[in-house]
Amino acid sequence: MSIKMMFSAMQVKAGRPTTKMVLLKLADNANDKGECWPSYDNIAEVCEISRRSAINHIDKLIKKGLVRKEERKGPKGNSSNVYYLTLGGEKSAPLPSENNSPDGEKSAPPPSEKSALTPSEKSAPESVSIEPVITESVIETIKREKIISLESLNAFVSYRKKIKKPMTTHAVELLVAKLSGLRFDGHSPQELINEAIMNGWQSVHPKTNAQPNRTFQSHQERIREENMRVMSNWANKE
Repeated sequence: MSIKMMFSAMQVKAGRPTTKMVLLKLADNANDKGECWPSYDNIAEVCEISRRSAINHIDKLIKKGLVRKEERKGPKGNSSNVYYLTLGGEKSAPLPSENNSPDGEKSAPPPSEKSALTPSEKSAPESVSIEPVITESVIETIKREKIISLESLNAFVSYRKKIKKPMTTHAVELLVAKLSGLRFDGHSPQELINEAIMNGWQSVHPKTNAQPNRTFQSHQERIREENMRVMSNWANKE
């Protein structure tokens, strides 16, 4: 996930809410150069739309000059799409046409341009500072429990500040605790955070069709559940 691309995409007017959601999905998958390659099925699943609708909305983004699409042929004859987020800017910025150039020597140069771009590209992620309300204890918790990436949490906190609804240190701690509980209930904290940003929400909202995730069930909870099952079977025999 590129925080730089996510923030840039949030500033863009895509025309329709679903089109904007597809754009944010691409930005979520993109690297700092704006390159990503999610499948139509993956885009449709995350955005909760049909595959045909995903294709149509990507075509709209291409017509608006926000996205560029290239078809990449695989070694076995199969093909996949690679997307480059231009977001209405310079369309030649993340050019991948080095592989398609008829002149092999022209695909590698110009080295001077590459060397000039590389430091700025590398410095982009470093320019995104961690919000002060995200304490060391919170960072330690999300890394230890693997609840959510620090980048995503920081993006949400920055987003809240941007809409003039800044979070306090305690609010961040409550959010992390909420995400931890929702993960146990079968939700994906990463998807909940992305959905909150895409929809302009101030908090995360769980979906109603999630199934409990037993991966994060504690040892004591599993023992209690097993005891309840044994007692239930014994009562039925009586």
